[in-house]
Amino acid sequence: MAGLDSALRQVADWAVHAVFLRGAGDRAFIAGGDVKELESNRDAAFALDMARRMRSTLDLIPALPMPVVAVVNGPAIGGGAEVAVACDYRLAVADARIGFTQARLGLMPAWGGIERLGALVGRGQALLLLTTGRELDAAEAQRIGLFEELVARADLESRLQDLAGQLAAVPRSALAGIKRALEAAQPYARPELAAAATADFAGTWADPAHWEALEKRRSVR
Repeated sequence: MAGLDSALRQVADWAVHAVFLRGAGDRAFIAGGDVKELESNRDAAFALDMARRMRSTLDLIPALPMPVVAVVNGPAIGGGAEVAVACDYRLAVADARIGFTQARLGLMPAWGGIERLGALVGRGQALLLLTTGRELDAAEAQRIGLFEELVARADLESRLQDLAGQLAAVPRSALAGIKRALEAAQPYARPELAAAATADFAGTWADPAHWEALEKRRSVR
């Protein structure tokens, strides 16, 4: 999380036309939080700080002067789905999956993913996905507007080169102006919602129901 924040702050000063955010290797975009690492911190104060920090990090993306493309090269689950929808648009491999699975663990997205998902797919569809924790395959995600483009895994690198070339052909001032105008018309960063969302998340994190749900998940596996 700290590394992503640092990278996005550096990008703001780069003279580039676009940024591509992808998972290292080919196993996942972001497969979610490391529960073993996090479970030793069960108090609400820890969860509140974590949510505030990561929400602030992802809110940097709409303010950047260039498009930020999520290259969903594998599963984008839980917090990974929040990162994917925080980007300006999503290019996914055809075998990718995405899911806001937090509800299965008695949690809720807290990094802006709820309002961003609603903006992308509509209120009813967003509520269905958020409250059931359902995972979508890439074709279904594209059908409802969650992924903008799908590509065969074997063709990913060439498609990224093509897209990079298309964006490089547009002057940076035009890219920045387009993004700034769209953000003004349809805000993708909603800092006024942060306090309530992060507080609600902290409450669910500290709730025994969250830790009970995690234990049940382990026992099923």
